[in-house]
Amino acid sequence: MSEGVVVVVRPAGMSDVAAAHRVSEAFSVALHGTSETTVEHLRAAWDYGRAWVALDGDDEVVGYATLEDGYVEVWPHPDHRGGAVAGALLDAVTRQGGRLETIVPTAAGDLVALYALRGWSRTREVLRMEIDVSAGGPAPAWPEGVSARAYTDADAAAVHELLVAAFAGNAEEVPPFARWHPWMTEDPGFDAGVWFLAGAGAELAGACLCWREGWVKDLAVRPPWRGRGLGEALLRAAFAEFRRRGVATVGLKVDADNPTGAVRLYERVGMTRGRTYVMLTSG
Repeated sequence: MSEGVVVVVRPAGMSDVAAAHRVSEAFSVALHGTSETTVEHLRAAWDYGRAWVALDGDDEVVGYATLEDGYVEVWPHPDHRGGAVAGALLDAVTRQGGRLETIVPTAAGDLVALYALRGWSRTREVLRMEIDVSAGGPAPAWPEGVSARAYTDADAAAVHELLVAAFAGNAEEVPPFARWHPWMTEDPGFDAGVWFLAGAGAELAGACLCWREGWVKDLAVRPPWRGRGLGEALLRAAFAEFRRRGVATVGLKVDADNPTGAVRLYERVGMTRGRTYVMLTSG
C-alpha cells in the first residue's frame, strides 16, 4: 500500500466483526501459517472494549484495532503493511489517553518499529510455549494436605483473590472483580471443566484456569505453597483433561523473566519454547 493512500478510521460496530476477522486471519496466516483468532473471540473483544476499523478508498476493511482495559491490539491486513493503516489505527487508539500496553509478535518487526516511532517502549519479552499431550504423561502428584476440586461460580471471588495474591510480585495485573468475572466467564473459551482448583483446608492454594481450546490462561499458586510441586500437579491435571477431550496441543504465554520460575516449571513438564513476542507500553 502506498503511504499516500488516504486511510479512513472509524469506530467499529458488530457488523464489522466478520471483516475484521478476515483481516486477523490473513495476518496470522501470513506471519505464522495458521489462524489464531475466531469470530467469537473478536466479538467478545467488541463487547468488552472499544474497536476501530480502517477503510481504504473502496470502503474495504483493511485493518482493525481494539482497546480493552488498557490493552491494545492493532492489526493491518498483510497486503497493507506499509505503515499507513496500522499507524492510523494506533493514532485513533492512543487519542483515548491513559497508559496503554500491547504484545506484538517479534516476527512482525514492522509493527514493533511503528510503536517505537510513536514513543512506545519495550518492557519485556513474552514466550509462547506448547506441549503435545496426546501421548500421555504422569498423573498429577498433589502435595500433602492439598486436594483437587472442580470450579463452581461460588468459587469466583476466591479465585480472583488468589490471582491478585499470586501475581502481586510480577507484571501481571488482575482487573477488579466486577470486570474480571464477566470478562473471564463470558469468554467464548470459558468452560468450568477446565478450571482446576487446589484447596488446602479452607484456603485456595492454587488454580489453573484454561480455555477450552487448549490454552492455559492463568496458572496461580499462592506464595506459601510454591516449591512443593503444586503448579506441576495443576498442569498435569489440565494436560490429562485436554487429552481426554481429544485436544492434542496445550499452549500458554509467559514472561521470559518471570520471577516465580514459571519458565523452568513449564520446561520441566515438557513444554517447549516457540514464538516470541515483545511487550510494549505507551508513555
